[in-house]
Amino acid sequence: MNVRQIKTATQAAIQAVGGIDAAASFVRVGRSQLSDYQNRHSPSVVPVDVAVELDKCAQQPVILSVMASQLGFMLLPIDLGDGCAATSMAEVASTVGDTMNATMRALSDGKIDQHEAMDLAHRLNDVIRVTSIALQDMQSLAYPERSKAAAPDDALADVGRSRPRGAR
Repeated sequence: MNVRQIKTATQAAIQAVGGIDAAASFVRVGRSQLSDYQNRHSPSVVPVDVAVELDKCAQQPVILSVMASQLGFMLLPIDLGDGCAATSMAEVASTVGDTMNATMRALSDGKIDQHEAMDLAHRLNDVIRVTSIALQDMQSLAYPERSKAAAPDDALADVGRSRPRGAR
């Protein structure tokens, strides 16, 4: 387990919800404990229930996606919603652009070190996440007849299968 990555993600989640005081107002731990969870010199690591609450308030899995990545997994939203096509595609473009900029910075010395590789892996997880949201948005537009309440078996049957335009 890379504790530094989890602490960095915890710090990002706390900032996303408005800081330590804001976070302390809705999680079960206090301000000093939250401070320890993001302090690299403290052995304390954010517990899963607190991470879930922070991520829920941040409206994205900041901490949990790092935890999943450390296990070799990635998180995808269960209900992606309808979303706005332009916003989804802009998010894809921005995330991919940021990832490419980070890649170019990492390669500026001719090699990618372990820290840079970890950063790029997390950025690529973000690319996958925003791309999957955009894909769901585009599929909603392309196939409006599909019910949002499709059975889970139907959703699994469609994974990896492409359909010709207009096909049902």
